[in-house]
Amino acid sequence: VAITHRTVVNGVLELASRVGMEPGKRLLAGTSVNFDVSVFEIFTTLAAGGVVELVRDVLVLGERKGWNGGVISTVPSAFAELADDIADRTTVETVVFAGEALPSSLVDKVRKAFPGVRIVNAYGQSESFYATTATVSGQTPGQAGNAPLGTPLGNMRAYVLGPGLTPVPPGAVGELYVGGKVARGYHGRAVLTAERFVADPFGASGSRMYRTGDLARFTGEGRLEYMGRGDA
Repeated sequence: VAITHRTVVNGVLELASRVGMEPGKRLLAGTSVNFDVSVFEIFTTLAAGGVVELVRDVLVLGERKGWNGGVISTVPSAFAELADDIADRTTVETVVFAGEALPSSLVDKVRKAFPGVRIVNAYGQSESFYATTATVSGQTPGQAGNAPLGTPLGNMRAYVLGPGLTPVPPGAVGELYVGGKVARGYHGRAVLTAERFVADPFGASGSRMYRTGDLARFTGEGRLEYMGRGDA
């Protein structure tokens, strides 16, 4: 995936704001540098003057006597295994989830284990630099399904479209397209680039949007909800 420096900078600055990174704050980074999540973990933290603690993966917290830091970045399934076990010896301000759908039941579990914790649900692809949307979860306890994806980052746009690239009304399910600071395409793969990156009829002349293949819907409040894969 060919990503411009401008796209990376936009994502880094936007996520630093939404996650609450600031000088001196420590982030536990356990994602391989082969994956886009590592760009968020490393550069968002450093750009804000924070401290990156590189570890094998988030499961190392289960092997330690304790951890006291600002932010933990993880996938939901991994942290679900840890939350109850490490709660009495871990202090964390924010947990950032990405890479998988975030079950509402896990949000409730993490809040119970770490009272006062801030939970951020980030959604995106490499084609949009790790995250297209991000939200601080404020769901009502006991909510069913998955946590909302939130709202687009600055300079990003999200469209839920039906046949003929027609926007569907709030509550209706359609395919999710992403516009704004997206990738240039796939290096050396012109056909695939043309299939996935199409003209954006809602943006400025010459702009493009990325076809994610994900199904989603907008709530009446304008928040995105993930509804699964369109090719599943």
